[in-house]
Amino acid sequence: MEGQQNLLFSNDIYSGISASSLSPTQTYLNPNPWDVQIFSEDINVYNDYAYISKGNLLGLTKGDIVAADTKDGVTGASQTYILDYYNKDLANLFFNSDVLGPSFSFKSKIGENDFNIGLFTRLRTQKSVIDFDNYFRFQNQNLSRPTEYAVNPFKTNFMNWGELGLNFATEIFLQSDYKWVFGVNLKYEMGFDAYNLQNNKNLHLSTKVNAEDRNQTTATSYDIAASYVTNYNFETKKYDFKQQGSGLGLDLGLSFINKFPDSEAYDLKVDFNILDIGYVKFNGENHVFIGDTKILLDDNPNFSNTKFKSIKQYLELLSNEVYGDPNKSHISDGFKIGLPTSIHLVLSKNIKPNHYLSFNWIQRTPIFENSLKRINAFSATYSVQKTAIAYGFSTSLYDYKNLQFGAYLRLGPLILGSENIFPLFFNHKKLHAANFFIGLKLYPFWDNDFKRHRRANCNCD
Repeated sequence: MEGQQNLLFSNDIYSGISASSLSPTQTYLNPNPWDVQIFSEDINVYNDYAYISKGNLLGLTKGDIVAADTKDGVTGASQTYILDYYNKDLANLFFNSDVLGPSFSFKSKIGENDFNIGLFTRLRTQKSVIDFDNYFRFQNQNLSRPTEYAVNPFKTNFMNWGELGLNFATEIFLQSDYKWVFGVNLKYEMGFDAYNLQNNKNLHLSTKVNAEDRNQTTATSYDIAASYVTNYNFETKKYDFKQQGSGLGLDLGLSFINKFPDSEAYDLKVDFNILDIGYVKFNGENHVFIGDTKILLDDNPNFSNTKFKSIKQYLELLSNEVYGDPNKSHISDGFKIGLPTSIHLVLSKNIKPNHYLSFNWIQRTPIFENSLKRINAFSATYSVQKTAIAYGFSTSLYDYKNLQFGAYLRLGPLILGSENIFPLFFNHKKLHAANFFIGLKLYPFWDNDFKRHRRANCNCD
């Protein structure tokens, strides 16, 4: 939802290629000449629509979650592990999964300049829903739906895609008393699944009680656009992994660094990054439903008596309801989903040897019309960073309203962390957010200050 990679670990001087997607210059700071990432997984979920009552994430593995039922008095207010709802007028959801596959970076000297070059692979999944008109709140509370209701315009999208990226970082302004590092990620984007759904004007809903004393709701005055592509085979009920789209992406970073003499440590570091400039073009279908024809949403025999075998079949039936033609809603093939463009600012200060205080700010700045939207975040981190071990603690404000506390540990090649650690172990009255990060790295040709000192040129007579 970040959405996010682990901001905690990205400030670690040894994060290297693992943090290049958040700060393309970070690989240049790694003291080791080589950095190898075997894998990492970062999952972030945040929503203010539904919650699990009085539970923690570890407890969810028991599988004892029950959906709320106000008719039978089953609610999250009185029972544990109940899936219940906030019932706000507007709802938000962010989901992000980021898998960093085999990746590496290494230092090289070309002429008088030092360079850091890296190659990384990623598998990313992201979904965002912002200020969605929560018409379902009436059903969730077992309340009678309004006789007349206008659903506000909304837009939501999803994308599942892979990246093959080249990282490049080097120092510029060599005559300056400080270090200025420029970094860039060039990314080839491989699209697998995506959809874009938008309601372009107020969707009018009318509800009345029928002869069987049941609510019947019809929709009129609609202007809805839907685009989709998927690798899921509805006939075999299997996922056929193949590329459905492609595109290009770009990350840019600039760092100002005030380093300590004869040391890889720094006194002050300031980063400015622009992330995820680009889009993926898919070979999918575009459908449009515009009109005033009344569409029955409850107990519609054309839908309720049909076992759907695919999204295409559902859209054809809906097109037949709206236009009297199952193929008329399909207006074209091919659509674009923009990457979740954002600005990432970092301020990191050395407090004492191996101790750092860092601040991260991520602000979503979507560029393209159908861009994914990263969750906004502000984070403050205090960390202790040594060669073989590091640990840190953070306070984060997600979407500027959800306060979270996190921690991370780097122990040799293993990295564990969470931006929202308390829900992992402690019961929450309303559990609605989660984050977890795990990674495994190798540090071949391990380097340290002593080795670098021994390699330095001797000026003695």
